[in-house]
Amino acid sequence: MNGFFSLLKRNCLVFLRDKGAVIMSMLSMAIVLLLMGIFLGNMNVEEITDLLKQYGGERDEAADLQNAKILVHYWTLAGITVVNAVMASLTVMGQMISDSSENRLASFYCAPVSKGVISLSYITSSVVIGTAMCLAVMAAYMGYIAAIGGEVLPVKDILLAALYTFMTVCIFSLIMYLAAMFVKSTGVWSGIGTVVGTLAGFAGAIYLPMGSLAEGAAAVLKFIPILHGTSLLRRACCGEILQKTFDGLPKEVLEEYNKYMGITVEMGDKTLTDSAQILFVCLFGLAALAAILIISRKRRASDR
Repeated sequence: MNGFFSLLKRNCLVFLRDKGAVIMSMLSMAIVLLLMGIFLGNMNVEEITDLLKQYGGERDEAADLQNAKILVHYWTLAGITVVNAVMASLTVMGQMISDSSENRLASFYCAPVSKGVISLSYITSSVVIGTAMCLAVMAAYMGYIAAIGGEVLPVKDILLAALYTFMTVCIFSLIMYLAAMFVKSTGVWSGIGTVVGTLAGFAGAIYLPMGSLAEGAAAVLKFIPILHGTSLLRRACCGEILQKTFDGLPKEVLEEYNKYMGITVEMGDKTLTDSAQILFVCLFGLAALAAILIISRKRRASDR
């Protein structure tokens, strides 16, 4: 165990010393914030206020506008957290590729530590750093929401959001480790990071809401874990403000809004429950873990 913790500490410190890697892992989050702040945020707020005017009768327009803004901020927070989970996991896993290309990994294999422990140290460092970064961003954004007059989430919702964040980071750490097993060049991994960073926002229905996507594209996204991780976080973050914002409106209006914005996800004619989405995401993680074990066993056998 001493070897594992030493490697874990080393991986975390190496990542944190690399300012470029830290900045790269935050870049996608900054892009989402920029897009939401300049282009998409006002559009989403206007869609909410239009719904409230159309179906709500006589209402306090100032309060509706404020509630709509806070709702969009919490919706954005959930999306940013998942994108950051993906990119932080990808960036941290780049350390393994760097170690391999610079022959440091071969030195680790000569040490009295099993290859399984070395692999576990990379995955765990990705989980630790990814979770810490996501929770730090979440706390900072919640502080901003409180500063502009929004209500802080109840403790139970904060804990639920943190749990979903941890689960998402674990799943994508396994997926990124699996992908990294086939990459030998840091340049290739950097290129993959650029593509993944761009696609993550679309896969989570962040840049464009689910309801505005073509039917075929929306159907494909429903089989990608990013969307379900984002959906779970959105319900944890937006539950109370949704009820407050749509208070007094027909239940059907809120249900349609949830589907349109990807807060809930339908497959067939049924809306997926929390348990179904958690199971779906975890199955991807288990599949990645199984693939890692099979590939590692085959490689060890071929090295003999």
